[in-house]
Amino acid sequence: MRHVMALVGSRGDVQPALAVALELRRRGHEVVTGVAPNLVPLAGRLGLDPVPLGIDSAALLGSDLVRRDMRSAHPVRRVRALRAVASAGWDELRTGLLALLDDVGGADTVVTGLLGQEVAAAVAERRGLAMAALHYCPVRANGVVSPVSGVRGPGATRAVWALGERVRWGLTRRAENAQRAELGLGGTRVHLPTRLRDAGAVEVQAYDPALAPGLADEWGPGRPLTGFLALDDDARARLGEAGAGSGGGLDAGLDGWLDDGEPPVYVGFGSMPVADPAALVAAVDAACADLGVRALVSAGWNDFSGAAGPGGPGGAAGPDGAAGPGPDAKRVRVVGAVDHAAVLPRCRAAVHHGGAGTTAAALRAGLPAVVGWYSADQPMWGDLLRGAGVGVARRASTLTQPGVLAGALTEVLDDATAARAAALGARLVPADRAVAAAADALTRLSDDRA
Repeated sequence: MRHVMALVGSRGDVQPALAVALELRRRGHEVVTGVAPNLVPLAGRLGLDPVPLGIDSAALLGSDLVRRDMRSAHPVRRVRALRAVASAGWDELRTGLLALLDDVGGADTVVTGLLGQEVAAAVAERRGLAMAALHYCPVRANGVVSPVSGVRGPGATRAVWALGERVRWGLTRRAENAQRAELGLGGTRVHLPTRLRDAGAVEVQAYDPALAPGLADEWGPGRPLTGFLALDDDARARLGEAGAGSGGGLDAGLDGWLDDGEPPVYVGFGSMPVADPAALVAAVDAACADLGVRALVSAGWNDFSGAAGPGGPGGAAGPDGAAGPGPDAKRVRVVGAVDHAAVLPRCRAAVHHGGAGTTAAALRAGLPAVVGWYSADQPMWGDLLRGAGVGVARRASTLTQPGVLAGALTEVLDDATAARAAALGARLVPADRAVAAAADALTRLSDDRA
């Protein structure tokens, strides 16, 4: 079988799907991998021979459209920005995916993530191919998980989802029908979830059923809950993250710092843009001083080079050996991207943006969490962790305000919360089983269409 994977968005949108691509290849399937241009090196280090597809996701996340207009106080500007972001890169994705299919001589399935699935579904329809999507959080109407904090009960939850689907369709309908017209397809008045269901598409729910009990029964085999997807040890070692040694472990400096004291709090926001890195590091340092804890701060996609004093990332001393402005180097260490699977088990809690990948890594490590959310599914993950008794949620922009981070950490740095987090982590579907289940779903889809 030949699977063409069209994976756009941030690293958190792409990396879980790459684990499935590797598993399909291990089983003898042919996998053609298209990823956002800025993530080609990442997929390349995994040996997947990727091709660039769509637009640079880091540039989009750092653009004025996302950082300014989507947060505008002016409602018209904000709606225009939401509509623009919802369909950003669709032309490039359509033309790139068509060219990719032509280059490889067709495919059995088109596999995508949540982002860009409108375009991928239209291309699959035009070419008569099976369609599959990987969802890293609940995004379809249900009576179990609400997309809005505070809503309880199946009826109210379904009503909120119905409203959300109408809003999403209102934002994307014009752009989606424009893509269909470019492909020679007729316009549609039916939103994507219904069309995918009617077409027999599989929407793999790549998160753990323990966090959404009852959802698997409600949705059935067309939307199987597999568990959180993650790369195996060999694949992670090939990525060679900053802070990771060539064998997949940590470099000596970070390894020694972790050993030289109590397990720290991990702080990292992945691909999310941190507006003021220096202010965030200062807030982390103040919280650590108040609570008597240490913190490891990961810059992710951000530039924290000026946030840790003259020593830069790592919190080292200045050239003369004296500590410069910035956090106490023994209390707070600032690093670049790190291997979550190697670092988080050596921490006691995590402060993160609530992306599905980081949420999963922290849960697997048995850590309680403070979710400093920005948008999209992140508030939902904050609610789910709070409901499970293993986390709290705050808007990310508030974490630099005096006392906010320390207060949030106080809520999760207790023995009872730690015990609940450890117990939940032990119940999660192991990553290898989750990846295998996702690959099984894609294989069945291909076999059914054969």
